[in-house]
Amino acid sequence: MTDPTRPSRPDEQARQDAEALGVPPENLPDDADDDEESDVFEVWDINMPSVVLFLGCETQWRVVARGMQGLLYWLGIDYAAANVLLKARTKREKKRYPARRLLDDLRDMEIEARAIMNEVRE
Repeated sequence: MTDPTRPSRPDEQARQDAEALGVPPENLPDDADDDEESDVFEVWDINMPSVVLFLGCETQWRVVARGMQGLLYWLGIDYAAANVLLKARTKREKKRYPARRLLDDLRDMEIEARAIMNEVRE
């Protein structure tokens, strides 16, 4: 069974169909091996609730402008917004993945993301 969330490479027939529709070949993914670095990555099942929580907070970052150039400085996630997501989970999810554990994971991801987002940009 194939994973529907995993991106697929077009086969030769799909390439021919795309060309017939006018899609330039350079706009199609190449036939590179799956071993190459890509934006797709796997998440272990045990970590998925934490990742979903983190992604659910993507618009809930507290940000300030810094300096005369107006560079953004990412302070951290608004935990009140994260709490709304934690409360919206099903009873089964709450029992299986306690909020305390998810919040600890969220903080760990926040620290790492903040370090990357606040790197000095040239």
